[in-house]
Amino acid sequence: MIQTNPGPLDGSIADIAQQVLAGHPIDRTQAQTLARATGDELYDLFYWANKIRIRFVGRQVKFCSIVTGKVGACSEDCGYCAQSKHYKTHVSPDKMSVHQMHEAAAEAEKNGASSFGIVNSGRGPTDRELDWLEPFFKKTADQGTIRPCATLGELTEPQAKRLKAMGVKRINHNLETSERFFPSVISTHTYDDRKRTIQTAKAAGLSVCSGGIFGMGEDWDDRIDVALELRDLGADVVPINFLNAMQGTPLYEKTTPLEPLEALQIIAVFRFILPDRELKIAGGREKILRDMQSWIFFAGGSSFLIGNYLTTFGRSPKDDHQMLKDLGLGYTTFDEVEHEAEPATATSHGPGHPIADAPNSLMSRKRDALVTLPVMPEA
Repeated sequence: MIQTNPGPLDGSIADIAQQVLAGHPIDRTQAQTLARATGDELYDLFYWANKIRIRFVGRQVKFCSIVTGKVGACSEDCGYCAQSKHYKTHVSPDKMSVHQMHEAAAEAEKNGASSFGIVNSGRGPTDRELDWLEPFFKKTADQGTIRPCATLGELTEPQAKRLKAMGVKRINHNLETSERFFPSVISTHTYDDRKRTIQTAKAAGLSVCSGGIFGMGEDWDDRIDVALELRDLGADVVPINFLNAMQGTPLYEKTTPLEPLEALQIIAVFRFILPDRELKIAGGREKILRDMQSWIFFAGGSSFLIGNYLTTFGRSPKDDHQMLKDLGLGYTTFDEVEHEAEPATATSHGPGHPIADAPNSLMSRKRDALVTLPVMPEA
């Protein structure tokens, strides 16, 4: 139940916000103060988070889209992931062709995405997998109309340099949670392994997208740890995912879904800690925020995934464009051109709809389908 009593933290929130707006970073103790906000204090927190977003990032929103180039049969045992071979889930191993990747990238661009990422399951890429991906990344980079990104797991120094040379602009590699909580979720690799890949990507001159998943049983100290670590690592884009536990994974029915206001509070606290970073609201948005999805910007978010996630559907890009239009917000494409939201030109049917926008649309789904991309066109 939402409290309505005057909040004793109101003054502190404003004072901390003024410090951030003046260009001075906050410390752990101040972040913990923000995390204690309750009731009406939350609306003060959101108000100031929005002011910080506008001051350091601006009003324009950015979209990105992803597809699973290689899905399933992953060697790692991440407790939240339906792609792990350790668990029996709805995901079946599959792989996209380069042609399908180009088609999906074109659809993402049509919907206004500034970035498009290929996500592969597995601990890290093999040389053969990089050979397979290289034509897509080179052509997409040469076209220069959308940012080519990659989520491929752990990277060695030569692999990071090769990805940079083939045109990849940004690497996504999430910390997922705090160093303290990490062993509770993953045992097949370490937190330091994740940090090392981020540092390797940055050393190769790649932009870094790294964030976490929240609602896995972590506490506020864990969440603050993630934000402070990402600040130290210099992540450019920070995805904020909310756990949507999949049947068959260890976290299914063992965690309590976040309430919408707590999810928004996470976004706001991250904005205070990371005032000038792109905060991307990603997985679990529809499931956790429900009718409060449009509040992500008021809470400090500045971008979101449009289209589908990895093993779950997103909602219709048309609906997301309508949300922006209703809020009076525009979006920025890869060429830094600002656009008004246009629901009429976005993908007309949401994922899972039995009618596709195009006969072989990669963003459409068969009736009652569960898994996200890739879905091969029917013969």
